[in-house]
Amino acid sequence: YSFLSPEAKAAMKVILPVLQSEYGFRKMYVWGKLKGMSADYIIAQGVTHSLKEDGKKFFYCLDGASWAQMIEPEPAVVEACKMIPATAMLTGDAAFQYTVTHEVPEGEEPPENPEDLTVTITEDVRAACMVKEIDAAIAMVPVGAIIQDPTLGVPMANSTFAGLSKQESLDLKSWELLAGLSASQQLAGSLKSKHMPAHSLTVLRSLSWPGFCAFCVPSTDKWGYIYVGDGQKNSDIAFSLP
Repeated sequence: YSFLSPEAKAAMKVILPVLQSEYGFRKMYVWGKLKGMSADYIIAQGVTHSLKEDGKKFFYCLDGASWAQMIEPEPAVVEACKMIPATAMLTGDAAFQYTVTHEVPEGEEPPENPEDLTVTITEDVRAACMVKEIDAAIAMVPVGAIIQDPTLGVPMANSTFAGLSKQESLDLKSWELLAGLSASQQLAGSLKSKHMPAHSLTVLRSLSWPGFCAFCVPSTDKWGYIYVGDGQKNSDIAFSLP
């Protein structure tokens, strides 16, 4: 995790196990970082069963030491966040407020109080919406790494998963989104895979969400994904293609 400062890494080694114990997580993962103008949001996620579960919880901090749980944004809040201009970068201040104004639907009378059309969103809420959107849109795992447990009825890490071969790891058909959809079908043309012999690592990078990459060490059970970016989707992907 080269995007973390030595101080943040040291703090996280101490704090994340404490969070894991307090919340009863099976495991905690570093999700990545959302870049802000004055400070960056380090994001972690905790799971009870696996990364595919619906009840994952996300946490954020600025220094690796002082963590807060991200809210689970309501659909109305998610839609309001989409109204914030993409050019408005995160500031790095969780309490910073954005104000968006809803348009009056055609044929309807505007409210007597114009303020009824405005919504105020704090940056920590906006960051939570970004994380949820990115995780749902692009987060992926090797096929077979997580399977449905027949007894518990929930997705669990596959203890017999031995990893992907080098050739398989470069093939998008060997990867799936957290919802179980094939990466080759859903993300064709927006992912670039590369094997890095010096690190014995295969990396898949997203052109749609710059800063996202999934990775694995072929022929082992080591894999994961990470996002380090400004939280914005690339709307000009055609210009990113080789």
